[in-house]
Amino acid sequence: MRRCAALILVACAAGVAVAQWLVPSTMQGVLSGLLLGLVILTVLSQRSSTQQTLSSLNEAHAEQLESERRYRALFDACSDAILVYRLEEDGRQGQLVEANEAACHSLGYSRAQLLAMTAEDVHAPEARRHVQDRARALSEAGILVFETVHITSDRQRRPVEVSARLVEIGGRRLCLTVCHSIAAHKELEGFLRGLTDLDELTGLLNRRGFFTQAERIRRRARRSHRQVLLMYLDVDGLKRVNDEMGHAAGDGLLVAAADALRCAFREEDVVARIGGDEFVALALLGRRDDERLDCQAITTRLEDAVRVKRAELGDAYDFSVSSGSVIANADELDEIDELLARTDQRMYRAKRERRRERDGAEEMAKAR
Repeated sequence: MRRCAALILVACAAGVAVAQWLVPSTMQGVLSGLLLGLVILTVLSQRSSTQQTLSSLNEAHAEQLESERRYRALFDACSDAILVYRLEEDGRQGQLVEANEAACHSLGYSRAQLLAMTAEDVHAPEARRHVQDRARALSEAGILVFETVHITSDRQRRPVEVSARLVEIGGRRLCLTVCHSIAAHKELEGFLRGLTDLDELTGLLNRRGFFTQAERIRRRARRSHRQVLLMYLDVDGLKRVNDEMGHAAGDGLLVAAADALRCAFREEDVVARIGGDEFVALALLGRRDDERLDCQAITTRLEDAVRVKRAELGDAYDFSVSSGSVIANADELDEIDELLARTDQRMYRAKRERRRERDGAEEMAKAR
């Protein structure tokens, strides 16, 4: 519009110059008046146009502000945590550039604190090694859904399912993530898994639960360079109790044996009933040079616990526990089936020796 007005004024000026040269002096005043009128009309027209432009800009700005308010309201009203990361040139997730109220609430940070953090800062240490691998996968696919673990300001772990996608806002490539908490799902999953890992009668782990937890002990042993005690145990006297007192009494004997094992081993040790009257236990030993000291302590506690349980049940429940054991390192635990076979053999040798001793004692008593 300004360019058009300038052209009009130039044309008027040229017309006046020509008119002054061609027409008489009596007409110059008329021409000057016409020129002034044209100038006034041009200025008024330009002013009106400017006002219209300003009005349009104000309306567009107001509409933009209203759109941003609506976006912010929807953004903060979402019950799932929304985190937006800047993408670096190499595709890595970098600084947080936006977070909604749900993200602040679930992670325990203010919005200002979150915007000073990076993608790795909001992930639990064990999950951080996957952050950049997933960022590269997202760069290739454009959208990605996965499970990970966030860490809150009070160092609590929060399992989440993340839906991530690439977006471009204001010329910047960003990663938008919607994070849905799956803590309740994981808790239920763990509860159901626990039901399938537990022996229904004794409450100890079953065979499946034992092998699952044995892997945990193996990892701990490897990290701490410590040895473990693997013990195979068998309840002596169960058949006699079943035959003479019934299977309900036999079940009571198995529960008593399980209680004795709980007393002998620590809470962090792995104790399981793997079938019938057979039990196994796996204990992480100390860092002392003489690991046998730990084994002796466990054996002593087991003998004491069995003696207490036998007294509680009465003379009719004359039972004992035979055991065989090996000490192994983390590498040997990779072949745990072979270790179990060795401890089983040692347990049966101990059982036969105990039977010979008992039979010998009975013969000597008869001889007297």
